[in-house]
Amino acid sequence: MAIPVPKYQNVSFQELIQYSHQNPNRNRTLESIEVIYTKPSEETSLDSMGLQGYQAYHLNPTGIISLMACISDPDYYSFAGLHGRKQRIIELATSLQEKTEELRATSLSRKRKKIHDLLGAVYNGSVLEDKDYADLFAGVSMMAEVQFVMIKSSVQENIEEGEKQYDSSLKGEVVFSSDPYLWKKDRPVWIADYRTRWIAIPSAKHSESIVTLLASWILQMEQTGWIVQWPEIEGTKTELVEQLSVLPSWQPSDKSLKKDTLAARLGKIKTMNVFTTWTAVSPASTT
Repeated sequence: MAIPVPKYQNVSFQELIQYSHQNPNRNRTLESIEVIYTKPSEETSLDSMGLQGYQAYHLNPTGIISLMACISDPDYYSFAGLHGRKQRIIELATSLQEKTEELRATSLSRKRKKIHDLLGAVYNGSVLEDKDYADLFAGVSMMAEVQFVMIKSSVQENIEEGEKQYDSSLKGEVVFSSDPYLWKKDRPVWIADYRTRWIAIPSAKHSESIVTLLASWILQMEQTGWIVQWPEIEGTKTELVEQLSVLPSWQPSDKSLKKDTLAARLGKIKTMNVFTTWTAVSPASTT
């Protein structure tokens, strides 16, 4: 079938104007487009948690890979758009998974494959089990040579789980990414949300270093209703009693305590000894 050739008619400019006056929709205009500006992140004071001079910087997107992107280059993370952050997260996800090979000869060798897979799950936005966060922090902190104190708020946990009633006297838990009595002062210490939604950052140039405030802050958290998950020292009950019995705080009745209780008590003492030395002022700094 032959396609008919279209016929065009020349129309003058004046004729176009006349046609436009006959258009019934000539007085209609496009609705204006409202531009809404939103902050990519929210900063909240942590004074109520005893961290004066610090704020909770809410990560966008959330997740431990995003957290690592933030602490590896805070300035870039703060000013980069969401697309830039996601690009950095892609790069970090790959490099962190490759670095899990370094865990073969460590205390985390048995969890190496799990940590590798969990990093992939985080990148893909999968829902993690509660215990998975602890394994992720343990693996990432070892690979990146950083140290984390994780905050597990009871209020937030109950909101997410839909619990309407809970014991308000229990604020939550404080968890360490690894045995804190083995921590090193020259490695960065970060305080972060257990589910990697926020990280504590200084709110002023002269905020006290986390390293120096850690000892007093941890004890304050414990005294105000937070459960600190102190590390448990390995050994037999006899060995634990031998180490604890020489300390001024030891009571003869303590010998009847369970092994787990004694192990955690010794873990607390060893941890506080380390954190307390970090607050000591060296002679060089007084000159």
